[in-house]
Amino acid sequence: MKGKLATAFLATVLAALTNSSWAQVAIIDSTLNQVGGIGQSLEKQLIEPLPARLPKIEAFSLSQLPPIADTITEPLKALPARLIIPTQDKLVEVELDDGWRAIERQWLMLSDEDSLQKLQLAGVTLLEQQEYKALGLTLIRFTVPAQLDSKAALAKILPAAQLATLDRNHVFASQTAAQTTQAAKQTPNTTNTQIKQAAMCNASVTIGMLDTAIQLDHPALAQATIVSQDFVTSNDASPRLHGTAIAGLLVGQSAQLSPLLPHAKLFAASVFYRQSDYAQGATMLHLVEGLNWLAAQEVKVVNMSLAGPDNQILALVIQKLSAKNMLIVAAAGNEGPAAPAMYPAAYPQVLAVTASDEKQQIYRWANQGDYIDFAALGVNVLSAKAGGGEGRESGTSVASPVVAAAVACVYEQFGGQAELILAYLTQQAVDLGARGKDPIFGAGLIKRAVKQ
Repeated sequence: MKGKLATAFLATVLAALTNSSWAQVAIIDSTLNQVGGIGQSLEKQLIEPLPARLPKIEAFSLSQLPPIADTITEPLKALPARLIIPTQDKLVEVELDDGWRAIERQWLMLSDEDSLQKLQLAGVTLLEQQEYKALGLTLIRFTVPAQLDSKAALAKILPAAQLATLDRNHVFASQTAAQTTQAAKQTPNTTNTQIKQAAMCNASVTIGMLDTAIQLDHPALAQATIVSQDFVTSNDASPRLHGTAIAGLLVGQSAQLSPLLPHAKLFAASVFYRQSDYAQGATMLHLVEGLNWLAAQEVKVVNMSLAGPDNQILALVIQKLSAKNMLIVAAAGNEGPAAPAMYPAAYPQVLAVTASDEKQQIYRWANQGDYIDFAALGVNVLSAKAGGGEGRESGTSVASPVVAAAVACVYEQFGGQAELILAYLTQQAVDLGARGKDPIFGAGLIKRAVKQ
């Protein structure tokens, strides 16, 4: 009976609302009395004028809304799960289950004849075996069938000791934000004047970088001394925006642009290929090749404005370079405060740099964690723009060269000893955030010029 009465009640309410007749409230009330006697309160709510029951909302017009481009918080970096990359061997880049990207079913490992034989018996295809003399390493690159495409599967074939030298041919990304987004406008440029860096020192120093190709004929780089080497078959489609901007920060000069290192010799390894108009990638193997070349040039300070996953091969290479007194400075990452640590910045031998704005506030998309060593200006910073002229750049990629320049200025002064250089920079840093070293700003902001 109660079910039938409830059905009748709902039908009556719907009819009343459909006919927009408040006179039918009496009928509703009568029905409600049959199912529980609660009709009087509902009748009062129905009779009460509608505006009185809703919060007051002031009218607005569409012209008051921000431009749609300003509401986007991330650049259009979304990539397909499977992407053919434009290199000579036409590799395929894929998204892995853990969210990182890598070359499809492709792995790297320290060369070991016994392990290689076991892999080949299991159906693995050897692609190359290459010696990297400056690193003191010989690596093999191979592809595996689908059923072996995991460390767990390969662990059943390889000796336990060999697993520590095995990892995917991961893909790493640059860490500069697109300038059409609100993320790149954290510090409003109300005066229409860009922020530019002051020189860290005037000494004749040497510094290296792993990045995209550089537009070497850019007017701001006309007076710079740059030695470049391409590891990804340069062509008209090769990305140049990111590398040009980083080189511009380090050694670029124009009426508007002041370099961090006016008299430096820059060694630039081009290791990135184009993924889209908004993104570029560098494989683990590209990084190995670039770092091996820089080590062969006896470059002792290297900037890596890129980030990606922990990788056994990368960790091994960093250890080798650290033993040769190479000091690497890397971008902490632009994945946000809650994101996991990114590499190579998170390796203990590497100086991890986050970004802040001119008000010494942290860049909103910067990674945070105990691995952060220093902060530097990295929001709305003026630099060279591929295609000509200058433009604003934001991200931990932009901050990293500041600290790399500071390291280059004092490297010889402290005999290349990382501990002494770290201690000196900590003394120079402006402590921000919590007192002492913290997971947001590290030891503090590297701001003042460092004299050799």
